[in-house]
Amino acid sequence: MTDDNATHDAGTPRQRAARMPQSGHGIASFVIALVSGLVVLASITFSALLVASGNAEQHMPVFGLVGIVMCAFLALSLVGLVLGFMALRRQDRRRTFGAIGLGLNALILVGTTGLVLVGTFFSHSNS
Repeated sequence: MTDDNATHDAGTPRQRAARMPQSGHGIASFVIALVSGLVVLASITFSALLVASGNAEQHMPVFGLVGIVMCAFLALSLVGLVLGFMALRRQDRRRTFGAIGLGLNALILVGTTGLVLVGTFFSHSNS
């Protein structure tokens, strides 16, 4: 005897979850997290390589451009965070990608902020 509220059969909740479509907001949040994470990581790596190459003063316009790109993708990651929250609020959709996207976007924002704070602390302690 199968009921629509999935209380009698053990396999019914799994079958019902498989029938629910993925949340579009969750997929968008996940894709934004992947793209933002890769661009922010590439920006940090590129900046570190420029600093390690020698005279950082001659690369100042490039640092400005890298900073603008990084800020734009951090703002995009903030949008992905909001989309992840929206995906988790949907009861009629699967929320797997929303949870993964929310976690990755939060990790990108918190990790980048922490890295900036550590860099600021060490730059002022060496001066």
